[in-house]
Amino acid sequence: MLEIAKTEEKEDCFSRVANLLEDSKGFFYRVGDVVIEKKVTEMASQMREPLYIIVAGEYNAGKSSFVNALCGKEILPAGPTPSTHKITLLTYGDEVSSEEVDDHQCRMTYPLEALKDLTIVDTPGTNSIITEHQAITEGFIHRAELVLFVTSADRPFTESERLFLQLLKGKWGRKLVVILNKIDLKTEDDTKEILPFIEKNFYRIFGFEPKIIKVSSKEAYAAKHTNDKELMLKSNFEEVADFIYDKLDFDTKMDLKILSPLQYLLNILNERKEILDRQVKQCNTEIKNVEMFEKRLENKKEDMREYLVKYQTEIQSIFSRLKEKVDSFLNYYVNFRSVIAMKFSRDKIDEKFKREVFGFSGPGTDLDRIIKDAIEYIDRNNSILWDMAYDYVEGEIDNQRKSSDGALIRKDHHFDSVGSEEYGNLKEYAKQFQELDGELEVERMHRVVQNGFINFVILEGLAIGIVISLTTFLAFVIPNVIGASITLILAGVGFAIFPIKRRKYRKEFFKRTDAVSERFNNLMMFEFDKVVDRVIEEIGNKVSAHRDHRWSEREEVNRQIADLKLLHERTKELIRKSSHN
Repeated sequence: MLEIAKTEEKEDCFSRVANLLEDSKGFFYRVGDVVIEKKVTEMASQMREPLYIIVAGEYNAGKSSFVNALCGKEILPAGPTPSTHKITLLTYGDEVSSEEVDDHQCRMTYPLEALKDLTIVDTPGTNSIITEHQAITEGFIHRAELVLFVTSADRPFTESERLFLQLLKGKWGRKLVVILNKIDLKTEDDTKEILPFIEKNFYRIFGFEPKIIKVSSKEAYAAKHTNDKELMLKSNFEEVADFIYDKLDFDTKMDLKILSPLQYLLNILNERKEILDRQVKQCNTEIKNVEMFEKRLENKKEDMREYLVKYQTEIQSIFSRLKEKVDSFLNYYVNFRSVIAMKFSRDKIDEKFKREVFGFSGPGTDLDRIIKDAIEYIDRNNSILWDMAYDYVEGEIDNQRKSSDGALIRKDHHFDSVGSEEYGNLKEYAKQFQELDGELEVERMHRVVQNGFINFVILEGLAIGIVISLTTFLAFVIPNVIGASITLILAGVGFAIFPIKRRKYRKEFFKRTDAVSERFNNLMMFEFDKVVDRVIEEIGNKVSAHRDHRWSEREEVNRQIADLKLLHERTKELIRKSSHN
């Protein structure tokens, strides 16, 4: 356990950082970022532990040899191949011991007095052929309060080292010291060239020159075992020991304990802020797109209704043609001459009426065709609208977001118009207009002609009877002039029977046809409106649900931004306060 309180001010700052880490942990728990939550939890639990000094670098740079030289005992395996497979935490203990912490960590103890205030962490090498090694190291870097970056004098500052150093400084903001190891492999002149090379490249990338300590871990380890002071001086390892054990005084350690988690928090909060800002921007764009689409949907609804009006005209045309056929038939066939001729022919007037007026199909067939055409038109537009909704709205969201939202899926939202309730209703309505069916009209026409013919025969028979009577026994009762007049009147009325019957039937048929046409048109447009409304409403509801989801998401993101802003301000305030102390 690390002793902290030398001053009340330092204790207060330390406690505030600990509280900030706890609050930050709660924030990342609420937003569901379990990775960062775990890292913050580890840093919070580490606050009162000894200072963590992490030894990092590429494999075969001599990290394990460096740790062994610090301790003066070979407690870690070292060699030319990747030898460290786990994070090794070296802490103080009365004797040398080792225990597994988890699959990626082990803890070792060693009776070195300096380890009471320090935890030296040996890490698997980066740029290893075993890719898991680098992932293990990068997954632990956030816990570093000071990084000793070991690079080999025979290949200093490689490209992979540059990338790893960028991770250390850029993402985690770790304090670091460069250890140039294996100087025993180079001449003094070579070493003098290597140091400026590292400083120059480091400054070019990071904007400052690092502290570099050149050492030979191999010579330092040998010097400790043989007590060779000249070899120890040559290894330059005393500078490392002086830095770690003497220059890292209590206040420096406390500053590192405080500033390391604060810098880490500042970086991840800035990173999170950028992510949330992008999410808000994306939500705003998607909401705007949905609103634009909804306007297009309303316009398309009006276009479809206007287009469907043409079917009203077509229905009226069907009934108009029917009236023209009936009119033509009445004028040509419903008269004395044609009826008499048909009485003596095989061609019956009802059969001719059915053939010439209704042909092979009646209005019911034409109405059914119109209904089918209109529904197919709506069906085509339904598919187009769903595709448009999918492409216009969901096309701007990545596959992962679409699968999580379960938003618009074409195959699940295709409107089957032919099997719809509205289509069935329209078919039923068409059946209601059977009074215009050919069979019924043939019967009506047959009765008209039959009654007209009977009335004609009766009246003409009376007229002929009067003529015969006048020439025989009625002449003395009825004057010839009056009898002749009655005869002519009866004959005239007889011949007028068919025009009268024709006009009456025509008037009734036209009245019935107009009523049927108007009623069917009204009912059809009512049902068409229901179909269009259903198509538009289904798509509109789904799209508006997508918009509402984005609204809710934006509100949640804005709440996260507000919480994050408070954490960010607290972090910056503590960094300023710590820097001034």
